[in-house]
Amino acid sequence: DESRFYSVDLERGPTGFGFSLRGGSEYNMGLYVLGLMERGPAQRSNKIQVSDQLVEINGESTAGMTHSQAVEQIRRGGNRIHLILKKGNGYVPDYVELSSLSLCMTNSKQGEPCFYVIGRTENLRP
Repeated sequence: DESRFYSVDLERGPTGFGFSLRGGSEYNMGLYVLGLMERGPAQRSNKIQVSDQLVEINGESTAGMTHSQAVEQIRRGGNRIHLILKKGNGYVPDYVELSSLSLCMTNSKQGEPCFYVIGRTENLRP
C-alpha cells in the first residue's frame, strides 16, 4: 500500500535530528522510530511518528542495515537528511521477543524470520 510511505527532509538542529531508532538487522527487525525529541526537527516535521519504519536514508535502503550502520548513514548525511518512512501502527516492536525469535530461527530450515508480530508481547502467546 503505497499511501503508507512518505518522505521527509530534516535539517540538523543543535542536538541532531531529534529522533531515536530501535532495531536493525542484528535484531532481525527493521529500524523503527522509537522516540521524538520535544520540538526537535523530526517532531517539527509533523510527519514522523513513533513506530514509523525507516525505509531509506539518503537514498540508501535500510534493508539488512544494522543499528550502527543506520546511525552512521544518518551522521554521514551532514546537516540534512532525506528519509523515506512507512507509517507505523503506534507500536514499536520490542526486543523482548527476541528469545522466542532466536528459537524459531534455529527451528526453521531456511532461517526465515518469523518476526511478524508488531505490537505488544501478549500478541505472541498462542
